[in-house]
Amino acid sequence: MLLLVNGATKTIKRYSDSRHLGHLLNPRKMNSVEMVNSTGLMWAADNDAFNGFNPAVFTKMLEKIQGQERCLWVTSPDVVGDAEKTLKLFNHWEPIIHSYNLPVALVGQDDLESLEVPWDRFEAFFIGGSTKWKLSESAYKLALEAKKRGKWVHMGRVNSIKRLEIARLYGCDSVDGSGFSRFPDTKIPPSLEYLETPLQEVLF
Repeated sequence: MLLLVNGATKTIKRYSDSRHLGHLLNPRKMNSVEMVNSTGLMWAADNDAFNGFNPAVFTKMLEKIQGQERCLWVTSPDVVGDAEKTLKLFNHWEPIIHSYNLPVALVGQDDLESLEVPWDRFEAFFIGGSTKWKLSESAYKLALEAKKRGKWVHMGRVNSIKRLEIARLYGCDSVDGSGFSRFPDTKIPPSLEYLETPLQEVLF
């Protein structure tokens, strides 16, 4: 599983030989494409909807990253905690992101399990939503379905070893959390060490 980190350039370069580390680009606080390419690590790009989506800034990011190698996914714009509104945004932005030849991630939000999921239109499933929904059986089952369909599965807002363990139990391929950007020297090393250990078998 990959730990995707926004910023923290010095720490990432120090641990760039880890098979569990990658970059997360952000439209507002974006690492340079040159720096990301210099590490040789896999990377993904978020839409920053959690802090207020800006279409112009997001589109500018798409222009900068189009054609770049090792991109895992780009999150389609979403509305935190609202799956129905998120799907409406997805219908608009999915073809735009794909037009830049970039893989798309649908962000799962609260109540997605009761709606029709457009599985054939995205490459990655991003587990977002409220904390209650993210840790619910509904989100877990959607993650399993995504894996069955060959999708990359990512969990957002993972800032502790316990949450890392849950993400591994879900079968996630990657995670991110703001804590790794804010406190890289104290958060990244123990998390990478944990990811090297066998996953304990725990009931859901």
